[in-house]
Amino acid sequence: MGNYRHKLSKSAYISGKQCLKRLYLQKKYRHLASAPTATQEAIMQQGTTVGELAQAYFPGGVDCTPESYYDFGPSIEQTQVFISDGKQTLYEASFFHDQVLAALDIWHREGEEVWAIEVKSSTSVKEYHLDDAALQYWIMEQLEQAPNRFFIMHLNNQYVRGKALDIKQLFTLTDITELVKEKRTEVGKNLQSYKAVLAQAEIPEVPIGPHCGDPFACEFINHCWQHIPSPSVFDLSRIGTKAYRFYEEGKVSYEDLKEESELSGNQKLQVRSYLKNEVQLKPEGIKQFLGKLEYPLYFFDFETINPAIPLYEGSKPYEQIGVQYSLHWLENEKAELKHLEFLSEFQSDPRPELAEQLIKDLGSSGSIIAYNMSFEQRVIKSLAESNPEIAPQLLALLPRFKDLIIPFSKKYYYHPKMHGSASIKAVLPALFPHDSDLSYDSLTVSEGGTASTLLQAVAENTLDPKTKAQVRQDLLAYCKLDTLAMVKIWEKLREVV
Repeated sequence: MGNYRHKLSKSAYISGKQCLKRLYLQKKYRHLASAPTATQEAIMQQGTTVGELAQAYFPGGVDCTPESYYDFGPSIEQTQVFISDGKQTLYEASFFHDQVLAALDIWHREGEEVWAIEVKSSTSVKEYHLDDAALQYWIMEQLEQAPNRFFIMHLNNQYVRGKALDIKQLFTLTDITELVKEKRTEVGKNLQSYKAVLAQAEIPEVPIGPHCGDPFACEFINHCWQHIPSPSVFDLSRIGTKAYRFYEEGKVSYEDLKEESELSGNQKLQVRSYLKNEVQLKPEGIKQFLGKLEYPLYFFDFETINPAIPLYEGSKPYEQIGVQYSLHWLENEKAELKHLEFLSEFQSDPRPELAEQLIKDLGSSGSIIAYNMSFEQRVIKSLAESNPEIAPQLLALLPRFKDLIIPFSKKYYYHPKMHGSASIKAVLPALFPHDSDLSYDSLTVSEGGTASTLLQAVAENTLDPKTKAQVRQDLLAYCKLDTLAMVKIWEKLREVV
């Protein structure tokens, strides 16, 4: 067996395209990376699941996946043997040239042509997909095995699931051959550059910039950004890439920005509030918002799943599907606060049962108060599409919604500890810094991404019974705190006016 120890791979190539420092740190200072979040891990697992399912589009292939990802040698040699033997389809075919490795998701003979197919869990072709494919094409070309056609196989976001999955409809094959041929001319030059960087003794100096989050959030941000104070110009609301210009001009801290004329009114308010440590109030705006609320008051929050592979008949890839909600409600000003909740048992499609219960629990009058209500409204519209027989009752809920984010997004109430954000996760600890009953930190599930990931695990029945029971309790506690938080925020606004 030959020496197949590789210096670069597809993922390393994409890292190099994004940032040479990221590539270097990945190879030599991996311990400086932040651990992936539960949401990031779920996305990676979802990509694996999509890749495995995509193989059914070209059934009967030979699997070349290596037994160990530390030793691709057998996979590389098997790939060449299978190609020589005339196999029609290979999964995870490995190609190696000049210390560079690329594993292709699907290698396929279609008549007289050879097709190279990369599977992506997105619903469209991204720029970095082309870079990824260009590296693979270049390696295959160096081996005199360039494919006739190159495809990105991605999810079709217009596909509506029937009773069973239709793999041919679920996936779309997009021919990127000509784009890849154009890009592959830069691959050799890039690889030489990356190898030279990795041969250096010192970490390359690359200033922070928009590339830190494009196309991926870099796992070394905490390391590379440790010189940035908190708060900084990057925390200003709606600052965008203009923050980097201020940074390059040496205007980083709020003290640096206190005389900056280019800031918007809200950004100036944010800086002023922090430097003076003062809450900024516009009581008339708060009073006007509260005056639009009508009893009974329903404080409402959805939790959803958005699986890449649609689980239920009539759903699409990545469709937001409501599977849980929490509801605190007050019948009148003097009434006792009550709580209702729903969490599907997932014995079947959860949407019909949830929709029926939702109509019952939200009544026919009164304000439905949500935080960033467009999300809840979007889920209800989706429920109406999947439950046409009760669609009128569901759609009748929409005009009753009022958005509790408004007093904060419009800066009627701004606390310096909100750090420019109007999200409930920023507002709640700013308004109630010492109330442990209103802290997400004490919960096992503390943010929406984790909740959605766990809900999907429950929906797909991938948890053992004991874990599933505990996860359900954790999910109920998280969603309940979301709506209790809204009640407390509403009460605080009333105190102000």
